[in-house]
Amino acid sequence: MNKLLGLIIDGKTINPPNSIKKTSDISLDSIIQVGVQLLFLTAILITLFYLAQGGIQWIVSGGDKQKIEQARLRLVYAIVGLIIIFGAFFLVNTVFGIFRVNFSK
Repeated sequence: MNKLLGLIIDGKTINPPNSIKKTSDISLDSIIQVGVQLLFLTAILITLFYLAQGGIQWIVSGGDKQKIEQARLRLVYAIVGLIIIFGAFFLVNTVFGIFRVNFSK
C-alpha cells in the first residue's frame, strides 16, 4: 500500500504535487549526479576564493615586485584551475550522457 503524505485543513485534503520525488524514485544515478555537482560547485567556490585572494594580494603588494609576481601566479593558477574544472565538468556530463543513453535502451 503506497501512502502519500497529505495535509488536511478544515476537512479538505491537500495532496502534494506530483513533481515531488518519492524515496522510491531516487536512484543511484541521481545520487551520483548530485554528488558530482556538489564537488564541482565546491571546486568552483574554492577557485573563486583564490582569484579574490590573488587580486587582494596584488592590490596590497605596495609595488613590491616579488609580491606582485606571487599574486600574478596565484591569479594564473586559479584561472587555469577554473578552466580544468569546467573541462572536467563537461567531460563528466558527456560520459554520464553516453552511459544514460546506453542503459535506457
